[in-house]
Amino acid sequence: MNVRLSLAVASIALLFGTNHASAQLGGGDDQPQRAVSEEGAEAIGEDFNPGELDIDSGMALFQEEGPNGKSCASCHGDEGEDLKGAATQFPKVVDDVYPIGNSSGPDLVHKGEKQGEELNPNKAIEGEGVRTLAMQINLCRVNNMDAEPWSFSQKHGEDMRHMTIFVKSLSNGMPLDIATDGKAKEYWEEGKEFYWMKRGQLNFSCGTCHVQNSGMRIRGQILSDVRGQYAKFPTFRMKQQQTRLTHTRYRGCNRRVRAHDLPFQADIYRSLEVYHGSLSNGEELRVPGHSL
Repeated sequence: MNVRLSLAVASIALLFGTNHASAQLGGGDDQPQRAVSEEGAEAIGEDFNPGELDIDSGMALFQEEGPNGKSCASCHGDEGEDLKGAATQFPKVVDDVYPIGNSSGPDLVHKGEKQGEELNPNKAIEGEGVRTLAMQINLCRVNNMDAEPWSFSQKHGEDMRHMTIFVKSLSNGMPLDIATDGKAKEYWEEGKEFYWMKRGQLNFSCGTCHVQNSGMRIRGQILSDVRGQYAKFPTFRMKQQQTRLTHTRYRGCNRRVRAHDLPFQADIYRSLEVYHGSLSNGEELRVPGHSL
């Protein structure tokens, strides 16, 4: 067996694994079994992660000048060196969530689109609340570059996705440190309540899968443990052949338990991100992640 073939066989073995979880959710013994190993997918991703191409795309956007001649690099260094560590503290609670300068217009855009519904990136959100990294990126674009804000959605927000991956990658190897005390406590509690609230026709919560049944198999995939999840987002999903944002994952999970999904950057998703992210505090960022 030549070296190339040996590597291919090894990669397949890592991906599909041989360690069958004995327990299942949502299926009987008569259903086809796919022993898919999440650890195997991660191992392959360490050597070859297509999501890393988005880092390069994000850097190009980072250096691209806005209408006033300024770029992100104008403030934060040619390759973003001054932003190292910044992403470890997002999301964060601030006194003025999203002062984008426009209080008119619809609350939602792309309304009714399954993959596109989002809070209007052109409309301000006033008062105290959770600011995500995506919101911070748009605020910098509008206030410092005189540029248009980017879409928050998976379908319409490719530039936002690439920039988010680039900015978070600048802090790779640094531990997450999302605040949960002080004024953040209220939003952390709100996110915790949502995380453990059972919903949808399946009557599942986030914790049903990723705490109480982590390591088990559902629909042929191993349920990942919540610890360390957030440190890998955005994550390249092999199934979709695309990097996926945190709120894309939240929406997808809601649909899979047959509950109503919510818009990208919805209030409760931002609070959920505070709680979910804090469960990985101390874990080193590894962006983009790589999963099935």
